[in-house]
Formats: sequence, C-alpha cells, structure tokens
Amino acid sequence: METIKTTLPCVDAHVTTNNQVVQQGKTYDGKFTYVDDDHVRFVERQKKEHVIHPELHWRLLERTKHGRMHTNVNHIKVEFYIKHGEYVSEQQLADMLAREIEQMGESLCDMDLKEEVAQCGK
Repeated sequence: METIKTTLPCVDAHVTTNNQVVQQGKTYDGKFTYVDDDHVRFVERQKKEHVIHPELHWRLLERTKHGRMHTNVNHIKVEFYIKHGEYVSEQQLADMLAREIEQMGESLCDMDLKEEVAQCGK
C-alpha cells in the first residue's frame, strides 16, 4: 500500500476536542473530514467510560471430576459434563450426578459464600 502525503496550506481547521484546548505535541484520536479546499474539520472521539459489570464476572467456587460451580453477584451456576461412555444406564448417571452434587454441597458448607460473592464485585 502506497502512502501519499498531502500538504494543505492556508486552510481553516475547525477542531473539536473533549473538554480541553488543543495542545502542541499531543496526539488526538478522532475523525478528520476534508470539507473543501479551504476548510477541514477534526472531531476527537468521545471517550467511553469503563463500566464495570460484576454480574458478568464469574468466580469458581468448586470443581469436581465432572462439574464446576461458579458464582457472581447475582447467581450460582452449576455445570456438569459427563461423557455418554462414562455411564451405562440412566440410574448410573443419576448416581454420578448425586455424588457430584453431594461433594459440591459439602464444600459449600465449609465456605463463606457472602465473602465469595463480595469478591465478584471487585
């Protein structure tokens, strides 16, 4: 890709910035518009404030052989992953799930859930 440099002598430049006077040597991110031979316009991009969404930050509470339990500021999420070849009947699958839930429940009784949830918002 070829670079082309253009010099625009004696043009009226209308510059809009975000609450500051244009400073020499400072770089601005924005949109440059060539209006006509005598006028150009530059508008600095609006800076978006970073919004924290603690409901999107999941914290791992417990991991077992086939499952994971996470929390955020609003919910507890439990997921199980058991391959079809690891059980031969519905009863065996139900027993595996029951053991996983029991193991997670025991761990849950030993933790300070309010503290874990508070850590999600940080």
